[in-house]
Formats: sequence, C-alpha cells, structure tokens
Amino acid sequence: MPTLLDLLQSLDEQPSEGLIHAAKPWTAASAAAVAALDEPPPGLDYLLEAELVHDVLEVWSSWRDGAQPTAAERCEAVIHYAEYDAYLDVRL
Repeated sequence: MPTLLDLLQSLDEQPSEGLIHAAKPWTAASAAAVAALDEPPPGLDYLLEAELVHDVLEVWSSWRDGAQPTAAERCEAVIHYAEYDAYLDVRL
C-alpha cells in the first residue's frame, strides 16, 4: 500500500472525486489510499476529499508567491488542514 507521501506525489493521477484515507497517526509515512466510497479501507481513517487536497495545495502555493511544495510540505499542509480545518500559515 502506498504511503501518504507517495499518494500526494501522484495526486494528479488519482480520481478527483475520491476520498483520501490514511492510517493514524497521520504522517508522511502513513499507509494511504483513495476510495470512491465513503467507507474507508480497512485500517485507514478519512483524511480529506481529493478535490479539497488540491485546494489546500493551491492555497499553500499562492501564499508563498507561487512556490511549489515539496512532497514533505504537501504532507504537512494536508495533515494540518485535516487536523485543524485551516490552511497552513506561512512561516516567517
């Protein structure tokens, strides 16, 4: 099974209407999957809708003058949003 890091690196290849699930505690190394149904795969918990993940990453980039997030930064931004229902602020 791919990790959350793997899944977010191949996000454009995933179905945009899918739901992303990952093993808790959520980290870049968590097992992850995209499922079309609201029922999570065994051992995984709902993280975010794939479409919302795209939004989270677009906001991350726009708040950083168009910079593209690394794989680790993608994970950090997505996990932050899933846990706090808020975009990851720009760090000074």
